[in-house]
Amino acid sequence: MRHAAVGVDIGGTKLLMIAEGKDLETPLARRLTTGAATGPADIEAAVRAFLADNSLKPTALGIAVPGLVEDGQVKISDVLPQLAGWRGIHHNGSPQLLVNDIRGALAQEAAGLATTSSAVVIVCGTAVGSAYLCEGRVVRGSRGWAGEIGSMPVRTPQGVKRLDDLAGGGAIVRAVGKPPEEIHDALASGDPRTQQIVNAAGEAFGLAVASLVNILNPDAVRIAGGTLGYAGYADTALATARTHALPELWDVCSINRIGATEPVVARGAMRLAVAAAEGQEWVRQYV
Repeated sequence: MRHAAVGVDIGGTKLLMIAEGKDLETPLARRLTTGAATGPADIEAAVRAFLADNSLKPTALGIAVPGLVEDGQVKISDVLPQLAGWRGIHHNGSPQLLVNDIRGALAQEAAGLATTSSAVVIVCGTAVGSAYLCEGRVVRGSRGWAGEIGSMPVRTPQGVKRLDDLAGGGAIVRAVGKPPEEIHDALASGDPRTQQIVNAAGEAFGLAVASLVNILNPDAVRIAGGTLGYAGYADTALATARTHALPELWDVCSINRIGATEPVVARGAMRLAVAAAEGQEWVRQYV
């Protein structure tokens, strides 16, 4: 058996597993497709297969989920509803840590920030999530659930909607009526209806970014997520955020896309799991 730290990112459309350690010449990764019907049994089978196929024994296992986590249990997940009540994977005594996916991304990004930084990580995948640092401390809320910006109510001509239903990748897929790969093709061919839908979603995301800048006054904003890959989405979002943020707050804040977007959540979950296994106290504020 080879010993390695393992990070798992469970998303609304994909499951990403990565492994790193001194027993491995290069990091390992496996990506699988998920959907609303994906449940704990599917995830556990996929992770165990990844470990078995690569002869891995986890020194630490970090699992990031798209939902609210409390006391090591998933309380609710809008994009993967069958995860409610799940307590993760217990594999032959390996130390496990279960964390909200955006908190995982925040933990990874925080490694490159000043220890007293006030920062926002906001991720737009199937849905929209965020997590925050205030002067180096995680903003948790009374139950540890702060950051559910995707549930923020937004008034529209069609009534009050959630940000998820306006800016998320799932909302774009539903509005266009095509799967993501066909949306990319339509954008590349200049289809005006598809571009209008994507731009409207990007504008909604940009307004959310501006709101966080105005409310939290961060010195760093890091954005990520597969939805940013739709042509026009990220540019529209950034222009909208710049327009609607207070100039004084915008000018003291660095706003950047996360470089290695896809593995950031899995790497963050891994980082937290390793630190927890070593007994490092700072991990507690993330979970």
